[in-house]
Amino acid sequence: MAYHVTIKGMEKLRVVFCFDENLVTQVQAAAASLLDAAGPEEHFEIHCVCTKDAENVQEPLEQVIKRRDPDSALVMHCMENPYESAYQVRDISAGTYLRLALPGLLPEVDRILYMDADVLVRESLAPIWKTPMEGKTLAAVKGAVNLSDKWEWNSDRPYWHLLAGMKGGYINAGVTFLNLDEVRKRGLAARWHELTGERFYYQDQDILNMTCQGAIAYLAPKYNRLAYLEDEGFDRFVAEGIYTREEKREALLSPAIIHYAGDKPWKRYDTNLGNLWWDYVNAQTDLRALFDEEKARRYHGPTLAQRAARKMKKLFSREKL
Repeated sequence: MAYHVTIKGMEKLRVVFCFDENLVTQVQAAAASLLDAAGPEEHFEIHCVCTKDAENVQEPLEQVIKRRDPDSALVMHCMENPYESAYQVRDISAGTYLRLALPGLLPEVDRILYMDADVLVRESLAPIWKTPMEGKTLAAVKGAVNLSDKWEWNSDRPYWHLLAGMKGGYINAGVTFLNLDEVRKRGLAARWHELTGERFYYQDQDILNMTCQGAIAYLAPKYNRLAYLEDEGFDRFVAEGIYTREEKREALLSPAIIHYAGDKPWKRYDTNLGNLWWDYVNAQTDLRALFDEEKARRYHGPTLAQRAARKMKKLFSREKL
């Protein structure tokens, strides 16, 4: 099967965002940046899988897309969240699990690029669709969990032995090129749904890493440049053999996707690389009014009291948070 869909004689690359009502403005910024960074011959079929409470995003999102590329299309999938009761931790809502529904929700789609809504696209993503995917369930970037100290910190989780074979290859799932044909062939969707009932610290990311072991292709880190990582962090990736020096250089100097996986620039202006997100949003007449820059500038992280409360929660929790 092809990696794209042809509509009205034009090839459209398929992309999907999954979100709930908490991210309706952010997905507009992410989709806009995708289109603004695309090459002149690149058009998209953008799927949005969202909860019922987020369905009002359709009209403004259609306008965001139309202004930038009338030849790209929006396809909405509004649904009750089948994972509403799934484990939630670290202030991440159950909306994160929606991507696990894609194999059944998009039965005619072979391959599709999933992105979290907290991304800023800065250059064409067309090379991702050229990734060899024969026998692979997904392609993604190796994440920070692979660093030795982080792996050790996670190693006493009761389920971590199920990920033992992923050390050095554990992926960050915020940007994931999914081979839905292979996922369906392996019958993984039912297993994914079953595992949402477990208490995994990294939630659906852990599920993908567990179930796709041995069937993952790896993207260059420039396609999921974690904003919270600075030079020193990337140096550790190189020292531990997770990234090459050239991959580090590309990720730092010319990231294709900046992923704000930690602090969010729309909440906290001084987030690392947050100025790039704000520069982009403020340059877009249809986006700047969606966000409160002054409020973001005033916020500098949790107060001392909030930090103390979090520390006590971790101390007295029965599980490792």
